Parts: sequence; structure tokens; C-alpha cells
Amino acid sequence: MTFDLIVAIVIAVIAIVIYLLYQLGNLPRSCKRSILYLISAAAAIFGISLFTNHRLKLLHRELKEREEKLRQKEEELRKLKEKEEMSEKELNFMKAKLEQQIDAYRKLMLQIKAKNKAEKERIDRLSGEDLHNEFIATFGGGE
Repeated sequence: MTFDLIVAIVIAVIAIVIYLLYQLGNLPRSCKRSILYLISAAAAIFGISLFTNHRLKLLHRELKEREEKLRQKEEELRKLKEKEEMSEKELNFMKAKLEQQIDAYRKLMLQIKAKNKAEKERIDRLSGEDLHNEFIATFGGGE
């Protein structure tokens, strides 16, 4: 579980407890509107957190699929090269194109996790090995 999801669950539990206290009559009736706003805000935070986590999981799954395709393409390209049907230049071009797609997904996932605009801009400037290291540091080695 991520920190965002834990915070959202705690806020939702607090909102439910306050609502139950209100229903039992332990809170003044004048708090009704405030309680509704609190519950709505907690539900919104919880929903946004779930959506963000779901999106990250989908992007991570797609990244794995792209990396697997890259491995398959590299193998196909090696076989073609062995048959001398493809030049080294074309091989490197296709490999670079697939690696750019993987880097774009990594960058997108890192930007989703970014806390502020400055961090997003810093991530946007990352490339190559720096991007890979940042991705590993953020999401762990299990790509």
C-alpha cells in the first residue's frame, strides 16, 4: 500500500466515525453541513488516491509489456542480422525507438508520483541512465 492510499483510508475512517457520532446525537445538529462537506472531501481524496494507484499499476503493466516486446524485437533483429537482411544502422534505429517508448512510460510514471511542479520539471529533464536510476529508486528493481 502506498502512503497516499493509507492517508485516504485514515481520512475515510475519521469521516465515518464523525458521521456515526453525529447520527448517535453526540455532536450538535449545527454541524450537519460541515459533516457533509468533510465526508464528501474524504470520499474525493479516497477516490483520487485509488484512481492514481490504478493508473500507476496500468502504466507499470504496460511498461513491462513494452520491455518484453523490446526483448522480443531485439531477438528478432539479431536473427535478421545473422541472415544479413538488416544493417547495423537499422538495428540500432529500431532498438533506440523502442527504448524511447520505454523511457517515455518511465517518465510519465515518475511525473505521476511527483509532489510538485519543480519535481515534475526535474523529471522531465531526465534521460538515459539518470531516468533509469530515478525509476529504480522510486519503484524498486522489479520492473
